[in-house]
Amino acid sequence: MVVADLTDEQSIINAIAGSDYVVHNASPFDLNTKISDEQTLIKPAVDGTLAVCKASQMAKVKRVVITASVVSMMHSMSGTNNYSDKDWSDITDPTINAYGKSKTLAEKAAWDFVKNLPEGEKFELATIHPALTFGPNFVTEFSTSVDIMTSVMLKKIPGVPKMCMGIVDVRDVAQAHLAAIKVPEAAGKRFLMV
Repeated sequence: MVVADLTDEQSIINAIAGSDYVVHNASPFDLNTKISDEQTLIKPAVDGTLAVCKASQMAKVKRVVITASVVSMMHSMSGTNNYSDKDWSDITDPTINAYGKSKTLAEKAAWDFVKNLPEGEKFELATIHPALTFGPNFVTEFSTSVDIMTSVMLKKIPGVPKMCMGIVDVRDVAQAHLAAIKVPEAAGKRFLMV
C-alpha cells in the first residue's frame, strides 16, 4: 500500500504510478474554518488536486474521477436556489464559506489542467458532486459530515434548527464513482448527487 498526502506531491506521484484510473476523493472539510484561515482549506484542496492531475498525466492515466461537491455549483449572486451541472459557484458570493471556495477552485483547477494539456497527453475527467453524505462509516475518527448530524441528535444545537440541506447515501456516492470510471459517456461530465 502506498500512502499519499495532499501536501506532498511526490507521495501522490508515487501512489498513482502504474494506474489506469484514479479516484481523487481527499479534501479538507471543516465548516468551522474562519475566513482568516480559509487558505488552510483552499491551498491543500487546490494543490492536492493539481498534484493528482500532474501525477495522472505522468502515469498516462486513462480517466480521473474527482470527488467535487454540490457547493461548487450552488453559490451564486443571482439569489436563486436552482442549480445544475452547468453552474459554478461564485467565490465572491458572501454566503460561500472557505470549504465552498476550496471545492470550487480545486475543481476548476482540474478542468483547466486537462484543457491546457497537449492533445496527446490529455486524460478523461469526470467529477462527482455529492451533497452532505451520510451512511456507514469505515473510520472512527472525527468527520465533519457525521458531526453535523451528531450535533443535532445530541442536542448540541438547541432546538431543532430550521434548515434544509441535500443529503446522499455514501453507498450511492461510491457507486457513482465506479460508474464514472466504467461508463464511457461519463468522461467530461459533472454529476450532481442529492
